[in-house]
Formats: sequence, C-alpha cells, structure tokens
Amino acid sequence: MSRYLALLAGALVLAGCNEKTAEIPEVDLHGRLEVDQAMTAQRQAQGIQGEYYKRVLTVDGKDMDFNDFVKTWCTDPNTRNETCLKALRIKKIDDVSGATKYLPNGL
Repeated sequence: MSRYLALLAGALVLAGCNEKTAEIPEVDLHGRLEVDQAMTAQRQAQGIQGEYYKRVLTVDGKDMDFNDFVKTWCTDPNTRNETCLKALRIKKIDDVSGATKYLPNGL
C-alpha cells in the first residue's frame, strides 16, 4: 500500500512540474534580409568590403530580428520543436558571415 501512495505522490509532483510552454508562432524563418548598418560599418573598418545582412522575421504582424526570435522562442538547445530546430540550424549558418538568402534544402 505504501508503494502505491509513493507512486501517487510522485505522479502528483511530476504533474505539477509539467508546465504548458508557450506555443511557438508560425513564421517564415527565411524572413527578409536587411543590411545591418552597424556590422557593415564595423567590418568595413576592418577592411572587409561588402554589406553584412541580417534576417528579419514577421511574427504576429510585427517585425522581429531573427536572433531575438531565437532568444525568445528557442531557448532550449535540446528542443524537439521543428520550427526551433530549423531556426537553430539557420542561425548557425547566418552567424558565419551574415544572413544569406541561399539556405540548404529543408530549411
């Protein structure tokens, strides 16, 4: 009988820990590319010519920087959410030399 009570108590504790996380909004992760003036100026000061682009998404009708989207909605690196998995892969690519409009298939 005490095993059943322990099992029931454990189940109640786990049920209390199971918080419903906010749903990640449906977005086009490709967004649009805009020139990042600050990074472009910084890179040109280092002698690197060309413009540095950043990705801007439209989330719930408002513009949001791609990195802000990842920081807001995809904080768990072990997530299984498909949108976050794709966003984290795109972020890795964009972090190398700025946002690119040519992404691998599936992203």
